[in-house]
Amino acid sequence: MTAWQVIRAAAFQAMPWRNGGGTTWEIARGTFPEAPNGSKGADWHWRFSLAEIASDGPFSVFPGIDRLLTVISGEGIDLKIDDAAPRRLHAGEDIAFRGEAAISCDLLDGPTRDLNLMVDRRLARILPGRDGSRLQAEAGLILLYAVEEVGLAIETHELRLAPGEAVIGNAGATADIIAGRAVWARIERLSV
Repeated sequence: MTAWQVIRAAAFQAMPWRNGGGTTWEIARGTFPEAPNGSKGADWHWRFSLAEIASDGPFSVFPGIDRLLTVISGEGIDLKIDDAAPRRLHAGEDIAFRGEAAISCDLLDGPTRDLNLMVDRRLARILPGRDGSRLQAEAGLILLYAVEEVGLAIETHELRLAPGEAVIGNAGATADIIAGRAVWARIERLSV
């Protein structure tokens, strides 16, 4: 069971958005120790966070970063990426976009909470968890957020997560979601 790390909601680190337009609670971040020279010394190569969007406005810019945003609560948002038509997202829906894109967000009816997974695109890619309840980290990472109470079957153990808790599965980790609703994704390392 050591391949899985539970992160309790009380351990999330609150911080302002880069552009000052909201609050983020960082769940976890990491670097890849064997990353090429151009990316060494970075604060992070991947970051998993929870954000509250309390008002309409722009998102922060993250050049070189790929992002996956999933709405987890609230009525939803209209997200405009560069010059494309707005995309409406409700709870449980996600969207991937480049961190350097010009993003503007309009709330549908009040604040939302959203999960954000970001990776340095030179080193990794994000694979949204749409392929059922089997979690397999292979050579990357699994990042899971419990929207409600979640049960994970890990080998001969069962791990229970309270709503708002997270878990990270390291390389080689496997589990099955046996109860509850969760949002999860896999970070897959790229050959560099």
